[in-house]
Amino acid sequence: MEGEVKSGCPRWLAGLVCAVVALSLGCARQAWRRDDVMTWEGCCKGADACLALLQEVHGPDSGERWLPPEQECAAWKLVREGEGVVPRLIPLLRHGERRVRGGAALALASMEEKPREAVPALLAAYEREPGGMALHALSSLDDARAAPAILRHLMESPTSTLEHLGPTLAPVLLDVLENPESSWEALVRVRYVLGRRASMLTENFVPRLRTLLARELEERTLRRPPGTSCPSAPAPGCEAIFDGCTPRAAYVASVLGAYARQGANAAPEVLQGLQRADVRLTPVALQALVAFNSPAAVPEVLQQLAVPECRARALTSLASLGPVARRVATGPLLRLLATGEEGWERARAAKALGRVGDPAALQALRQAVYEPHSEVQAAAVRALGSSTFRTHREELEPLFHQVLTTHASPVARSHARWALQALSGDEVQPASPSEPPSVLPGSGPDWQMCQGPTSIHLHWDKPKAPSREGPCADVPGGDSASVLEAMGEACLVGRDSGEFGGTLEVHEAGRVTVLEEPHANPLQAVRMHGTLVVVEGLAHLFGGDGRLVRVDASEGRWRATPWVELPGAPLAHALDEAGNLVVGTTNQRLDEVFCNPAGASAPAHVLRVTVDGRLAPVEPDGRP
Repeated sequence: MEGEVKSGCPRWLAGLVCAVVALSLGCARQAWRRDDVMTWEGCCKGADACLALLQEVHGPDSGERWLPPEQECAAWKLVREGEGVVPRLIPLLRHGERRVRGGAALALASMEEKPREAVPALLAAYEREPGGMALHALSSLDDARAAPAILRHLMESPTSTLEHLGPTLAPVLLDVLENPESSWEALVRVRYVLGRRASMLTENFVPRLRTLLARELEERTLRRPPGTSCPSAPAPGCEAIFDGCTPRAAYVASVLGAYARQGANAAPEVLQGLQRADVRLTPVALQALVAFNSPAAVPEVLQQLAVPECRARALTSLASLGPVARRVATGPLLRLLATGEEGWERARAAKALGRVGDPAALQALRQAVYEPHSEVQAAAVRALGSSTFRTHREELEPLFHQVLTTHASPVARSHARWALQALSGDEVQPASPSEPPSVLPGSGPDWQMCQGPTSIHLHWDKPKAPSREGPCADVPGGDSASVLEAMGEACLVGRDSGEFGGTLEVHEAGRVTVLEEPHANPLQAVRMHGTLVVVEGLAHLFGGDGRLVRVDASEGRWRATPWVELPGAPLAHALDEAGNLVVGTTNQRLDEVFCNPAGASAPAHVLRVTVDGRLAPVEPDGRP
């Protein structure tokens, strides 16, 4: 098997964070090369040299959100020069080249509290160019003087920067929620941003949001955003939809749901919202109650389980509720495990049974370990290895050893290995030195594999600048999205924030449907046999996780199906000659990914995914 490897980080991941991580992990320092973040320590030395590098540009401006290496590295090094360099950076905020302006703002943003004298110039730069990097610096300074400008330019500001407003500026977003004149577009944006910031803004925000929700629910007729029209009876559904029919209370309930158990004190108000039986408010309120781990959610979720279009959502909710749903959910889940038409249904039922933790499910899960569908097998092993069944260690440990040494599914073997490690507290080695079944050359996501007569090329594209035409052209914050995929007149939008989760949404004219949040890491969209599949995953510290999510529509309603679980974080993908998806995954540690020498072997699974969601390892000759 041959391969081509590029050392270091791929260019689109280059930046301050990548450089700091790489250097802190002890990677060798080399002469500056603009396409290799491992060498950035040597890009410039001293204020004069770094300011000169900051103003160095190559070729026409592509308009990409990510700054070129010259500006990224120069900004990083200028921070070390201290506040004495601030007066020399301020004039560059008016430079004629966007990349230079962005580099100057990035340097100021990275100086934390030092560049206070730059605030007037940054405000002027933000007014001239709301979509630029000036707001990044203002949010870092967290200066109250920026609040009025943020309200004026909310819809033009980068979504990713709004997510990082500090405790002084973030309350302006609550002002938007409280303002009865706010448009639905502004409410959609604020809902998303506040949801992403929930874990850092709990103490003061939850009481304020709870009061606002109670006030909205006091209205005899639920208030909706101004200037919108709504059919008398929009079609009901189980996904959260935000449009002209969505009452203001739904936006508030959605933000409260993002606080999860920290927002659970608002459960009475959210339950009141559920009882209003509004077709737009009901799914939002139900998802918030699930996030609160409230028993009040269980009856409604079980009703969803009986509706095929809502089954994926219901199974995800039951897995989240866990033991709270044990008394009434075990029976329906066991029936679905036994009779579900598709493999993913039975597999997600097995996963939910593992979270619910009823010992009555043990026998059925043990039998499912050798069920014909590979996805069900792996899910059953993972369910049996969950902490809820830890008291049944003596009867389960022999089964895990058997799966580890003899099972055909690499995902099942992986789950068995982790289960045994959890039981013993010691590292468990793969059953065979050849496990995982395939070895890919090199490190990181920027590689390819050519093998056998099928010439399968595994690749991973960097994010592209959003198209200026089509349904994805006007998506707010599209330049920070990890997935932008046109689907007729709709646009699939994925945002990935690593260990902090992400979202998967469908944007249409006048409507946003939220398919997944916050437990999503969408990385790439690929079409397989005419079906749109989103590759999701996370490689973090000492492990990795991944899955494939199927996106489709039924009677005008979008849904996401948790289709296939992967044995690790996805690194690359391809379509073989039959149109099946081939995915490469790994469980490498973060320091190995960054510092592994070019040309060394990195253990990885290479798996073929069939049209019915089955996984099979790809052998070195390209055959399954």
